[in-house]
Amino acid sequence: MTMKVVHAVHAYLSHGIRRVRLSPGETLDAVWDFARRYFFTLAVLSLFSAKLLHLYAHIYSLPLPRLFLWGLTFFFQDVMLLLLFRILAQKVAWRPGAALLAILVIPSSLIVSFMAAANTSFYVFTGAEIHWRQAKSFNGDAAAIHTLLTGLTGFLIVEAILLTISLFAAHSIHAISGGILHVWAWPVRWLFGRLRPHVEPLVQRFWPRSKSSVADLPDPRIYEQIAMDDNDDLSDNEEGDHLLNTARLPNRLPASKRVTDGVPQRALVLGLFSLFLLLRFMRPWDPVYMYMSTTLPLTTIIEGAERQSPVDTAGTPSRFEYLDRITALGPAPQWTWMSKEPLEGFEDWDQSDPLALHYDPHGDPLHISNLDKPVLQEIHNALASGDVKIKHVVFLKLESARADIFPLQKDSFMYKRIAETWKNKTIPQEVVERLANLTRTAEFLTNFPTGFEHDDTRFGRKAYGGISAKDAITSSTYTLKSLTGSFCGVTPLVADFNREFEHHIYQPCLPQVFDTLSQQPDINSETDDFTKWPWHSTFMMSVTEMYDNQFKLTPHLGFRDKQTKETIIKPDAKHFPVKSAEVNYYGYPETELREYIRDAIDDAERDHQRLFLTHLTSTTHHPWGIPNDAFEEMMGAKSGANGDMNRYLNSVGYVDDWLSELIDILEEKGVANETLFVMAGDHGLSLPNDGGITPYDNPHVGSFKVPIVIAHPLLPPVQIDTPVISTQIVPTIIDLLIESASLSQDSTRAARDIRSLYEGQSMIRPQVVKQDGREAWHFTVMNTGGSWLSVRSAARPEFRLVIPLVNDVEWRFTDVSKDPNELSPIERFSLADLASAVQDEYEDEEIMNWLYHAAYVTNWWVLENWDRWRFSPKAKDEAKEEPPKEEPKEEPKEDKT
Repeated sequence: MTMKVVHAVHAYLSHGIRRVRLSPGETLDAVWDFARRYFFTLAVLSLFSAKLLHLYAHIYSLPLPRLFLWGLTFFFQDVMLLLLFRILAQKVAWRPGAALLAILVIPSSLIVSFMAAANTSFYVFTGAEIHWRQAKSFNGDAAAIHTLLTGLTGFLIVEAILLTISLFAAHSIHAISGGILHVWAWPVRWLFGRLRPHVEPLVQRFWPRSKSSVADLPDPRIYEQIAMDDNDDLSDNEEGDHLLNTARLPNRLPASKRVTDGVPQRALVLGLFSLFLLLRFMRPWDPVYMYMSTTLPLTTIIEGAERQSPVDTAGTPSRFEYLDRITALGPAPQWTWMSKEPLEGFEDWDQSDPLALHYDPHGDPLHISNLDKPVLQEIHNALASGDVKIKHVVFLKLESARADIFPLQKDSFMYKRIAETWKNKTIPQEVVERLANLTRTAEFLTNFPTGFEHDDTRFGRKAYGGISAKDAITSSTYTLKSLTGSFCGVTPLVADFNREFEHHIYQPCLPQVFDTLSQQPDINSETDDFTKWPWHSTFMMSVTEMYDNQFKLTPHLGFRDKQTKETIIKPDAKHFPVKSAEVNYYGYPETELREYIRDAIDDAERDHQRLFLTHLTSTTHHPWGIPNDAFEEMMGAKSGANGDMNRYLNSVGYVDDWLSELIDILEEKGVANETLFVMAGDHGLSLPNDGGITPYDNPHVGSFKVPIVIAHPLLPPVQIDTPVISTQIVPTIIDLLIESASLSQDSTRAARDIRSLYEGQSMIRPQVVKQDGREAWHFTVMNTGGSWLSVRSAARPEFRLVIPLVNDVEWRFTDVSKDPNELSPIERFSLADLASAVQDEYEDEEIMNWLYHAAYVTNWWVLENWDRWRFSPKAKDEAKEEPPKEEPKEEPKEDKT
């Protein structure tokens, strides 16, 4: 049977090849006759499916009356583009012309279909559309390509659906569009037919033709009759005429019949099209309408991001103007201990540059300090005993760590989300036991009650000790920006992707602070007093550092020593070869760093150095692979997001076990009681809420709330209920080092001055959420950095406002006290529309005042953020026009100016 099929296919192909050889011209005509219909239909389906998805994604972002009134006009650009496609996709007798049209139509249709398939697939997987202006600056590194390839299956499925439907719908769609075009052209033909007898004599009078030429041409009246009345050729535009019953009728029919037949269809088509044009030209100008209207191919060239100010505060009451012309930048403070040659991170203290400005918290109108407050009583009592010493600091950034799963708590949203997937919403007992042990280390570190009962004494005591934040958010939902915020105590740069390394990090990062402390006069590695030992900083992760220029950012943060995938796979690596297989498209499981961490502690103890070890975990990143695929059953149903949830929960358990192993290593090396163990999530993940597998352009609160733990076994367990943000970690670490007498005398003096630089409050002291009419504002730069900004006030943490920095995303307001999982956010494309919707919902003037105040403060703060980073949104375009600098040393001075 198989051989018969092979022979049949071979015979068919052979016959086709012979026909091509015997008549290539006719073959070309047949191919173009099929291709013009097929690829035009592909363009129609791609453009309209993309626009319908676009409108669906933002259906609640416009008030319904305006959506109903102007919704039809959002298809105007698509219709005009398809009109051009339809004109190009016509039958032509001149074969070179057909070839030229094919070159234009076929690639264009395929590109449009690829974009539509990519956007649809991306939306299904992430819940957000692709912002093509960001895609233009996408990194071409291998890790980024691997990230893209994870959505390849979805893209291929959508593309296959478009290609298949086009095959079956090509004839009808091409024919109907031809009929519609014929109806649109009918008034022009009618007018041309009436004007031609009057125009023809004038033409003959001013441009008389020779007798020979006139004789060669057919009688104009005969030509007109043929052009206007012939309907025998149904091969192209006329196909749709018969489907719409608007075909031109032959002269053999009675005149009355020719006049009346098809008039209702013509009237309907022309009437609807006239209404369509009328609405489009009556529609008021608005960036929102332009964004909703932009057809898919034009999104790559229409930025939609140019504004007079970063936040469009149109509609804000005029009473908000107290921040106008105020800046927090000023001369760097003068300290007697500062060396004449400032170290890395302290370049603003270069006295040779009088224009160098530095962030001054005393001049910051939004800054509220709590350094004048006493240390929290429980922590003060422990420090007063003199037992708490901090020789080393280990800082872990936990990938995609949700606050509500560090640890997992019984009867929490996450627990109920798991229960929903089981029959009768009841989790089997064996699964309950797995969940009870899933985050035992997190439970031990935070001392948060989970509701699970444990019979064993896994850790020998109830809690590790230290500070755990109950309501913490990240400084950025983009990992690399979050690293900068946590290690440097700054809010990351409000710009797309990792650009921090190209600009001025306006505060010294922790490695740079420790380097400066190591330069103080009383530092000596020959003594047994560890407070006088110099510091050594190292950065470790078991995955690639090539994604989005991370390898350039790491040294910019002050890390000169590092272990990454690229270093541990080298043949000359100390513990080569790696023992595990890669678990995702970034690299290896964290356990590959086990021996390198042991070595770092051993080297520090041997050389009398104080270790600052930072480690970024990665297993909890999509696609949540774990060694040997040892996944346990957590979810009752595995379809869709539930399957992803099962993998995510298993990866959370794997990282929890890794944290336990790190504690064991510290104990094994005898340094646990002298090590500050800091943990903070880089960002959350909204997977259990809305199925989002990435925080990209995802404003859901699940992407923002993270765990922050500052642990030490000789501190009592302290829970902070006041809202905090990850930029507070740096001043807290420095504060703890000072208050625990873990620094030398000279280093303590320097550390006190450095501690006063940071805008964040120390978490070992009472949090001040409001002072002198000012509120403590928390800003989060959303992934990827340049589109959205989230803001909340520590004084009113129940309110969240997500603010658009470009015209193609919405304002978003939620009250997490009433809607903790943000099931019903209020979203609008303008502040005025949002305020109107919030007013209708709450009818509370105080909330309206908070909303306007937050928008005003954020607009000032974004401009201030750019000034602090010495960044200009237009600098990138201007840099392309400038020749390269011949003297690199002069660049910082020019930048500061």
